[in-house]
Parts: sequence; C-alpha cells; structure tokens
Amino acid sequence: MRHVTRIVLLALVLQVAVVSRSGPNFAALAQTRPAAQAATVNTTQYSDELKQFDEFVAQQMKLDKTPGLTIGFIKDDFVWVKGYGFADLENRVPAKPESAYRLASVSKSMTAVAIMQLVEKKKIDLDAEVQTYISYFPKKQWPVTVRQVLGHIGGISHYKNSANELHIKEHKSTREAIAIFQDFDLVAEPGTRYNYSSYGYNLLAAIVEAASGLSFGEYMKQNVWGPAGMADTRLDDPVDVIPNRVRGYRLINGQVKNSEFVDISSRFGGGGTRSTIPDLLKFARGIIDGKLLSSEAMITATTSMATRDGRLTNYAMGWDTMPFAGRYMITHSGGQQETSTLLYLLPSRKLAFAAALNFESGDPAVYLDRLFHLVTGSPVMRPFYSVDRAKSAVTDAINNTFNYGLAYFERFGKPMTTDAAELAKAFAYFNESVDLNKIKANPQEATKKIREGAHPVAQQAFTKVGSYMAAKLAEKHGATKLDSYAASGGLAFVEDYLAVAKAESAKDLAVNAELNTVLAELAGDWRKTNTDYVRKLWLTPATDLDQVAANLRETFKGASIYPNLVDPLFAVTRQAILAGDLARGLKTSRLAFDLYPETHGAIFIHGLALVLSGDAAGGQEKLRKAVSLNPGPASATGLNNVAYQLAGAGLVDHAIALLQTAITLYPKEANLYDSVGEFHLRKGDKLKALQSYQKALEVDPNFPNAPAAREVVKKLSEEVTQKQ
Repeated sequence: MRHVTRIVLLALVLQVAVVSRSGPNFAALAQTRPAAQAATVNTTQYSDELKQFDEFVAQQMKLDKTPGLTIGFIKDDFVWVKGYGFADLENRVPAKPESAYRLASVSKSMTAVAIMQLVEKKKIDLDAEVQTYISYFPKKQWPVTVRQVLGHIGGISHYKNSANELHIKEHKSTREAIAIFQDFDLVAEPGTRYNYSSYGYNLLAAIVEAASGLSFGEYMKQNVWGPAGMADTRLDDPVDVIPNRVRGYRLINGQVKNSEFVDISSRFGGGGTRSTIPDLLKFARGIIDGKLLSSEAMITATTSMATRDGRLTNYAMGWDTMPFAGRYMITHSGGQQETSTLLYLLPSRKLAFAAALNFESGDPAVYLDRLFHLVTGSPVMRPFYSVDRAKSAVTDAINNTFNYGLAYFERFGKPMTTDAAELAKAFAYFNESVDLNKIKANPQEATKKIREGAHPVAQQAFTKVGSYMAAKLAEKHGATKLDSYAASGGLAFVEDYLAVAKAESAKDLAVNAELNTVLAELAGDWRKTNTDYVRKLWLTPATDLDQVAANLRETFKGASIYPNLVDPLFAVTRQAILAGDLARGLKTSRLAFDLYPETHGAIFIHGLALVLSGDAAGGQEKLRKAVSLNPGPASATGLNNVAYQLAGAGLVDHAIALLQTAITLYPKEANLYDSVGEFHLRKGDKLKALQSYQKALEVDPNFPNAPAAREVVKKLSEEVTQKQ
C-alpha cells in the first residue's frame, strides 16, 4: 500500500520530478511541441538569461514528460510569462501565459489573506476558538484557535483515509466539506506540534463565510482577487465553462495518462482555486504593494509561528518562511490531481516567481529554481560540505546566523534588537556555538545548541547577531553590498563583519578570537571552491559527467569546505534510474558519494543505485548507514514511496527488488510486504502476490491496510485453489 505524504519544498525523495522511459506515442508528440508563447512588457531585459531558460526547458520537458508548463516572474515593473508544451495533449492545444491551472495548496496563501483582512476589520479574533464562528464544528479535547489553524499548529488532521478522501467525485457544499473531517480527533495538543492540514484551511474558509456573510468564492472575488486584478481566478468547478482550462495528466507505468477526475470542492479553502500565472503574479504584486493587507497585518501573516517549546515551524499564515541564502522569502507549493504549482515571493526585492504544470507527477521546482538561478545570478540555496565535523558545525552556526539574520534585516531594515544587554547575551551564545574546543568536547550538545540558535528557545540569538552584523555591513558598505552575499555565502558575510568590527569598542559584542583563525581557513577554502564555474553549474542527465567530475575533484582537492552539490547529483541520479539508465545512475551516485561521503543524501542515492544495479548487499550496507544519519529517505515509508515511483515509471521488477531490500532492513513493516503483493499482482503472479499479502497479515494483523489485504487474500486463495 502506498502512503501519501505532504510534498515538502526541496525534499530529497518526493520533490524531484518523476522521469521514465518514453511511451511510443509521447515520444513522437514531444518532437512536435508548439512554439512556446510568451507575454512580456520588455523583450530585451534578461534576453540572454531567458534564451538559456528556453533551451533548458526544451531539454527538461523531454526528460520528465511534463505535458504543459506556464512560468513567469516579476521584478520591479518587469513582467515575463511564458507557456511551454501543451495545455491539452489530445487536441494539441498549446500551453499559453493565460492557461488556467488548478493552484492546489498555493490557494492557502490566498485563504490566509482573507482571514487577515477580516481580522483587520475586527470581524475575526485570531485567538478566538474556531467554534466562535463555526458553532457546528464539534469541540475537541483541547481548544483550537484561528491563529493555530493558520499556522498548522492547531492539531487539525490532514487526510486520514487517502483512498477515499483524495478521490471525491461529488460537489460539496461548505457544510459537507467540513463534515468529512469534523469528527476526527486532534492529532496533537494545539501549539505543541506542526502538522500540515488542508482540512484546517477548509475550516478557515468556513470562518471567512461566517464572519463576512458571503460565500467563500464571492468574498475572495470581492476582496482578494478583484482588488489584485486577478480576473481569471475562481474556485474550480467541473461544470463551469472556464476559459483556457488545461487538461491534467499523470504518469502510470511509464506512460502519460489523463488525470483521475476529482471534484476539489471538498478542499475549497485548502486547494480549491483555479488561476493563471499572470494572476498569481498579480497576487504577488498585491502583496508587495500592500493592496491586500496593511504592513502590520503582513508582518503578522508572514512571521513564522513557534511551538510551545520554542521551536520555529518556518510556517506563518499561509506561507513557508524558511530563509534561503540570507534572502527574505515567503513561498508555497501545491500538488493534487491535474497539477503541480509553486510560488516564490521576495517582497523586499519586489521579485516573485510562479510556475504551474498540468502534470501531477511533475515538479515545478526543477523549472522555477533554474529560472531563479538565471535571473538572480545565484541558486536558491547553496549548502556546504566539510569532512571535518567540528568545522562543519562551526559553519552551520555561521550559516544559520547569516540566513536568519540577513533575512531579518532585509525584511525590516534594522537589527532585531539594539539593546546592549540582549546583544551581549546573543553574541555570547554565538561565541559558544562556534567554539571548536566545546564542539569537539561534546558534539551532541554543540549540535543541539546550533540547531536551536535561531529559535525562540534560544531567544533567537543567531537572528539577533546576524541582523546586527548586517546593519554594520550596510552602514559601512551600503545596502547593495548585502545583495552579494546570496552568492558568496555566510562565511564571507561573517568574515566581512569581523573586518568592520575590528575597531568595535564594545567588548561584549566581540566575536571569539579563535574564530578569526578558523574563519580565515574556512573562508579561504570557500573562495577557492565556490568558483564562478561551480555557481553557474546546472546538472542535467545530458551533462558531460566525466568533465564535471574532473573539474569538481580538481576544484575541491585539499579544501576543508566546499559547495554541496548532493541535491543536483541526487536529481540526475534519480532521473537516470527512472529513465532505465541504471549505468548512468550508478555513475552519478558514485560521484556524489565520492565527493560527499558523510552526507545522508549521497549515501542514500548510492545505496539505491547499487540495489537497482544488482548489488543488494552493497546497497543494503549504504542504506543502513543512511538510516543512521537521517532515517527519512531510507525509512520504510521513504523506500516504499521510491518503489511506487519506480513502478509508476514501468520499472516494477526494480520496485520489487528495492522492497526486498527494504524488508531486510525493516522485517516488521507489514506495509512493505503489502506493496510487494500489489506489484506481483501487477505482473500477474497471483501466487507470489498471495504469499506476500499473507506475510503482511502475519507480521501485523492490524496494519492500516489489513482489511483490504484480507479481502485480497480471500479472493486470491480461491483463484489459486481453482487453478490448481
């Protein structure tokens, strides 16, 4: 049985686009793609970058089989939007700038704006219980507030029975949509845990209706979409005639197929909107220009919430808030039947990027990150790698200080605090975090301290220090200097601050003297390895891997720290595997492992490639090590998900081989045997399927899919007996 999990931005396993061997009809179709259609207000600005992007898209869409894509960005007054491929494969309708896609969970950002508008009008109290507005929603074992639901810390469940809840065909009213989950228990005490929930946003949409006296769709039209100029945005309805509606597609056994029909009115507040990329960019513009919310309300809506124990969730109200490369960014992704979407918004820079695919098996981040890289001159993120664990911990502390601190300064234009006592305390925390002797003496405690440094549990010490450093650098070099650190990184940021602070008389704000020596080595190696070649490098399955390997090995040789390219190497490995090119997949994964031998992503993907190439023992050893470092990708659920992706690409035998290895690692996980049974059924081997389902029930008679497994066992037992 497949477990459906939330797609998280940049997750190693679930967020890379699914690629597989081309089906016979699609291969021909890909050669007759329509000319891409663009809408711009300036045809010369960014022309070189956009030409490179066109070339990338042409190659990537063939690789990942994306039928149609519309993508665009705004920068100040510049607007560019372009459609690629087909909005409708069967009728050869090109994707256009005005093509209308389901937005999926990007809708949540709009729902949150509606709530905050009503808060500003004093019609909603963020700290009131939800039953204040929706009396028919049952009381739970703990009170749940509007604010908590906005930040996914209210304990509201996400989908519980995906087999039923994600395949609803009937149109639902508000009350009917709420009834689906209203009797679910809370998954945690509110305020104690982040738990992403689309149902929570349905609840918020119902609150909008109750507080405004309007239907949710009408409220959005009058107060959000209308004021932002979003004339082509609406709640999706299968019976409406919607101009430029795209057809949706998915990948089944390596073949592009029509998406399953579902009526998404059951997700109306959490993912029920259909729109265009120009409209999505108008929404971003409305946020940037303050058309939709006051600046005070936007600060509230885009400030990360924290759990009761003082940990930031990096999710605010309808926005992911994780800073990348010191930039203040708010983002949201979406995925459901017919679509995959992604929005990046950098309000202080008056910059936004948006993409939508009519391909639920696709990944818009592949395209949006490349466009972002070309337009801004640096990737969304550029992590580091160091073989020295103590120095790696120092760099972690520096980068967390840089990321959260510079993003805060970019957002507010000032340090988090100017209070001398607070700053002294924050600098003391920072100095202790980068103390090599303390890190070596107690690595576990040091790691904990570094992980907590930007969080309320540590009084956000790293953010205070980093934003103070940013203020000093801006004072000395001007604000433009701060923009350069997205490419040069946190080591250069702190190194430059130390140069400025040499004459600082306040001893309490001095940085640990030993850090100067360590930083000089680390920053020197980073300048040597974070070259223009590496910054501009973009890996694809067509990349000359031998040449790249030679260049990287030479550039990184002898360095104590260098750029971490595990994610792009991971993506290329995965693309090669799903395309059936196991030799290239193994070669790429080996390069990742050679360059980054202590990184769980590299270890995991190399273990995966070894298993699929026939080296089960070697692969198992690598996967076991990956589990010890980070159980996520190589967990039973993670490996099960990869197996389904392989089967979806038509690689059923390889999926079974991977599950057999997973069973060796997790012999008590009944769901793995259940999945093996399903795949044997796909192959028509009923006897092996029966044995696998029986084993699943033997291992755990009460695992989630046990009722369905018993039905299959009963049916297969009869069929196998009759055949004998």
